[in-house]
Amino acid sequence: MTKTKKVKRIVAQTGEKTIKEMFEDFQLNNQIKNLSDMTIRFYEQNLVHFFRFLEDVAITNVSEIDNHVVEQYILEMKRRRLKDTTINTYLRAARALLYFGMNQGYINKFEINLIKADKEQKEPYSQEDIKKLIKKPNLRTCGFVEHRNWVIVNYLLETGNRLNTILNILVGDIDLENGMVIMTKTKNRKAQYNPISENLVKVLIEYIRMYRLKKDEYLFINEYGEQMTRNSMQHAIARYNKNRGVDITSIHAFRHTFAKHYITSGGDAFKLQRLLGHSTLDVTLNYVNLYSEDLKKDFNKHSILANFSENTRMKRGRKSF
Repeated sequence: MTKTKKVKRIVAQTGEKTIKEMFEDFQLNNQIKNLSDMTIRFYEQNLVHFFRFLEDVAITNVSEIDNHVVEQYILEMKRRRLKDTTINTYLRAARALLYFGMNQGYINKFEINLIKADKEQKEPYSQEDIKKLIKKPNLRTCGFVEHRNWVIVNYLLETGNRLNTILNILVGDIDLENGMVIMTKTKNRKAQYNPISENLVKVLIEYIRMYRLKKDEYLFINEYGEQMTRNSMQHAIARYNKNRGVDITSIHAFRHTFAKHYITSGGDAFKLQRLLGHSTLDVTLNYVNLYSEDLKKDFNKHSILANFSENTRMKRGRKSF
């Protein structure tokens, strides 16, 4: 008769968690919570700076980390003249890790606040830039890459979708008959149904038919018919923009451009929230506040008082003799 062995938990003699061990526990917990690969990679990339700082100040065990250590980390980043927004990005990653350690009992609890930072002006593409970017190439002479990049630019300008979203769109996700796109890979991990314009539908129909793309294939592929990666699409659009004489090469700038055009052309903030996939209206209102100056232009033309005032009626009714 075989005896059942009891599983024993092996505990380090010191009872201390190292920084590396806590990070491994943290990332394992993130995987268990089913966070996106992008989020897990965000922590991996942005915590490097915090780990390097801890190494410089000779901290190896997590129990040594307290509020003073975090303050010193912030001061170190300031000494390096990092942007406030960059400091907050690194601090968000460190805060998530440390709050995890606090909840696990590895670290004594304390509060971590982000620093106050001025919101950066989100520079959209200008009207001149847009004209250059959407000028249709000669499909008889241009290659697949240029045609595909032109389609991507048209898609980005018309939808404002995030990079990760468009990378994962399948041909079958585009309802060309009803002018809709189904986005299954979104930041909040909820499927989203968005309308697309008639102009974009025509661009997509031509592209899909020309390269005989099937419904189960990715919409934006490389020359070998494979799904594009984040880097390959970023580099492709950067080259495309530069070749068109456009200095801005950011894919995210297309999102800002979409938001600005939607707001300044009279679009509703609640609808924009849905189109951009924001979980709260607060983020969407940032765009409204950012482009409020554009809303003021020619506002008097739409003024009810200006159009229906007594003076206006008198002017309209005055006859010249």
